[in-house]
Amino acid sequence: MSGIKAWVVLLSVAVFGSFVVACGGGAADSNSASKAATSSAAPSASDVVPEIEVPALWALGDARDVQTLTDTAEAVFRGKVVALKGQRPSLTQPSGGAPEAPAPRWADLPVSQFEVLIESVVSGTLPTGTVILEQIGGVETRPDGTRVRFKLEHDEPVQVGQTYLFFASLQDDGSVVAPPFGRMNVRPDGSLAAAAGWEHLGAMTALSRKNLEDAEREISATSRD
Repeated sequence: MSGIKAWVVLLSVAVFGSFVVACGGGAADSNSASKAATSSAAPSASDVVPEIEVPALWALGDARDVQTLTDTAEAVFRGKVVALKGQRPSLTQPSGGAPEAPAPRWADLPVSQFEVLIESVVSGTLPTGTVILEQIGGVETRPDGTRVRFKLEHDEPVQVGQTYLFFASLQDDGSVVAPPFGRMNVRPDGSLAAAAGWEHLGAMTALSRKNLEDAEREISATSRD
């Protein structure tokens, strides 16, 4: 996964990840999935995409406080996710010469690409307009034609239409990446919310107590120190 900052270590091969049946944006256990199958309102089997959650070990120290989270980010900005543009494989194929040795299966997870409208750059430098945010995970089609969705543990896909405060790293191609603890949800009233499961981290707790204006002011001052 060249180019994607290593705040995460994947702990197992994806095919041995935890299977969770997912319908739309939610997940259900096997019992609830069975009940849904008997309901007249339930989606057909072809609409259900199995989800594999790949166990991961995240670099939580980056989010122990706002100062550290800001220091480890190359750019902090507010942006609205406006579209899922597509996805790419994590690994790029060699342009010539001898083929490379086979990579472990986890290294070739799909990477989803989202278009983000930049509303405000708090620290660092980004182009005006839009930027592509990449997130490990996506849908793959198997040789038999069935589909499966991959996601990293505790890393829900960003939502189109949602505004976030991103603590991002820059990639060589101009796109950005941000860990799940580097994406604060901006609510309509200007309050901030951490992604589910990350509320206990020091930076997330501190930012969740502030409104957007105060948080951006503190981050901007912190980045100049």
